Amino acid sequence: MVENYDIVIVGAGTAGTYLGWLLAKKGFSVIIIEKDKREEVGKRLDVIHFETDRIKKAGIPPPKEGYPELVGVFEEDTVNAPDFKTKKKIRALQTVIRLSFFLQRMYKVVESDGGKFEFNCKFTELIFENNKIIGLKADKNGTKIEYRARLVVDASGTSGAIRTILPPDYGVETFKLGPNDVMYVLLQYIKWSKPEEPYPQHLNGFIYYLAWLGPCHIENGVIIGVGQPGSYENVAKVRDDLLKKANFPPYEIIKSERGFTPYRRPPYSLVGDGFLCIGDASVITYPFSGHGVTATWMLCMVATDVIETALKQDDYVSKEKLWDINLRYYRDQGAKFAGLYMQLSGILNFTEKEWNYLVGSNIIYRSRKGEIPEPNKEYEAEMTFGEILKIALGLLGGVLKRKLSFKNVRKLLKANGLAGKIQKHYETYPENPSEFDEWVNQADELWKLKKPVFKKYPSVTIEYH
Repeated sequence: MVENYDIVIVGAGTAGTYLGWLLAKKGFSVIIIEKDKREEVGKRLDVIHFETDRIKKAGIPPPKEGYPELVGVFEEDTVNAPDFKTKKKIRALQTVIRLSFFLQRMYKVVESDGGKFEFNCKFTELIFENNKIIGLKADKNGTKIEYRARLVVDASGTSGAIRTILPPDYGVETFKLGPNDVMYVLLQYIKWSKPEEPYPQHLNGFIYYLAWLGPCHIENGVIIGVGQPGSYENVAKVRDDLLKKANFPPYEIIKSERGFTPYRRPPYSLVGDGFLCIGDASVITYPFSGHGVTATWMLCMVATDVIETALKQDDYVSKEKLWDINLRYYRDQGAKFAGLYMQLSGILNFTEKEWNYLVGSNIIYRSRKGEIPEPNKEYEAEMTFGEILKIALGLLGGVLKRKLSFKNVRKLLKANGLAGKIQKHYETYPENPSEFDEWVNQADELWKLKKPVFKKYPSVTIEYH
């Protein structure tokens, strides 16, 4: 069986569904294939959150009161120092939803605008002609289907089902995510045993442990979430350290979930001849939290503009015709993310004692004119020279007071310097593929300067690459 479309997308998660919707609205024929059953997609992780302003920017119909997907819309979060006494309120506009319900609603939206889905349909191999992608093969309940398309999109998630099997000379890196390339996440949905007594509220972050209390749909309940690289065993040990120190009131565990999110730089190119990768398949995640949904939506908006122009031409959709996706993404959001990822190698070095000081001293999460700070609203901190000077003086004061070690402050400053360099390098992403190899060589040299961090918790030492 052979079917023909303008675009075939592998993966009906948040990335593939959104891009398919944008392209279907442009009048193109779009098929989104998904290996899971329709009702099963998105059930691995129940509750997630989106940045509220990004939903609006992406043009997605927002969930309304009474929708089964909506847990709530929130404006503030609390950052807790590891002493569990020092706290800082921050502004964080979040819409918290139940993922499967959200996707089921979006499937109907996509279909109403002309997009098509094929569930329980697994990608098996690519179809090439003259060494260029012209479609793919899939298996639906034993039936072999060929989808011929002008563009194939990998939105398959962390497996990168298509990207990782591309020919070595196709121009897109084929690395697979290993244990040190992801943040493993353990989630416990809990219910407080004595809700009539005081208990910690949701929207509390424990930055030293890379942990949080998040809202969920359970009455008098929250999600205890912890993320760490390396293994689920690492996460479990850090969670045990957190729970011993936090001394939360009694609770019962309603259910547990586990998953992981990319924690490394994305491939240098997202496009090849007749090919695009997005979402977790392309390692598009916000470095400080691992959330990638709304970041990919921003990429998809760029990609739709470029794809529309390419598909309106009659000839083959080559890498050159898609190159502006790379250019526009990596010179903007991609450059900011590269800088933030490099910056992590400095921030993660701080000890438990140092984080107590950093949270309480107003060095980080700095507010202006008494406002609640809103860190990294646009994935970068826009600061005046005076604000930068105040931070520098605050760090120096911390060293003089012996609240911060000179060694770790120096590592932070060095990492910040490298972050500025890598961000500027991405902002000069080559306009032409012919200049790509030279740019990659320079990027490689900068990334080699990023140092691993070894963070000692009471029960385990975690290595961050």
